[in-house]
Amino acid sequence: MNISEEHHIAEFMLPDMDSTFRIFAAHLRTVTQDWSYPRHTHPLFEVNLLLAGRQEMIVNGQRFVQEPGDLMLLRPEDVHESRAASSERMTYYCLHFNVDDRVLREMLCQGGRFHFEENSPLVKTIRPSLDKLIQLTSGEGTVKLSNRMRALSAVFELFAGLGETLVEQNRVETPNGRMARIAAEIAAGLEKSVEAPESEWLADADGEEPSDLSRETVAAVTEGLGYSASSCNRMFHRVYGMSPRQYLSALKLKKAKLLLMESALSVEAVSARLGYKDIAHFSRQFKRWTGEPPGKFRARFHI
Repeated sequence: MNISEEHHIAEFMLPDMDSTFRIFAAHLRTVTQDWSYPRHTHPLFEVNLLLAGRQEMIVNGQRFVQEPGDLMLLRPEDVHESRAASSERMTYYCLHFNVDDRVLREMLCQGGRFHFEENSPLVKTIRPSLDKLIQLTSGEGTVKLSNRMRALSAVFELFAGLGETLVEQNRVETPNGRMARIAAEIAAGLEKSVEAPESEWLADADGEEPSDLSRETVAAVTEGLGYSASSCNRMFHRVYGMSPRQYLSALKLKKAKLLLMESALSVEAVSARLGYKDIAHFSRQFKRWTGEPPGKFRARFHI
């Protein structure tokens, strides 16, 4: 039914939204007083909430001691190790995640603070969401659809609380408008390049995606910003927690997934749409990105 606009009194709309995230190895764990975890890094964000005992964590050479209720927020590639630091058992909840929303990634990566005490604004804001996730993690029937939806709801609440608190914290503690502006310009340029005709950015003459093509794309985006390539790379990594090339690969993967979810397109058509001349080349690249072939990804969505 068509309604003439002349009869509209007021209209309010949510903005279009397209964002994905993944949760990895979320776990509730109780350990002995002799427990420790060796130094390591990973390409994920990490939330580590101490529930009982004491924990010592060393992050990028800095030592922190968590008391019950304290939280550690780690960024991708932070070097960290931890150990129990009391004579009693220790219980903690750990959540690893990745999110492709550019604004949220920027908020999460800005600033250099890792340790948030129990009474800090950030912990007070996100603790209810974490408690919901802890309850779902420790309860029975965690694979039930209803509980999965509750977990997703709690994760979105968690992200909302993180974003709301960190944007205020970054405004007060460590504002760096120049770095954020340059990184945002690079991100916008990379996003625009992915929306260009696919043959311009994905495939070479053999249908592969060579690393030098990604370098050329990044170089074209950063050219004219007034900073060296290494400076642009450093500023972008500081704001978004990954290199421009890693960000570009994430954008390409996202586009591939969205195309595969269109039921009207065959895998062959998706491969051609992305600029590959050979579906085998596309399948190999998609499997490198995700660990599964495009057909299996599509089947998971019943398409």
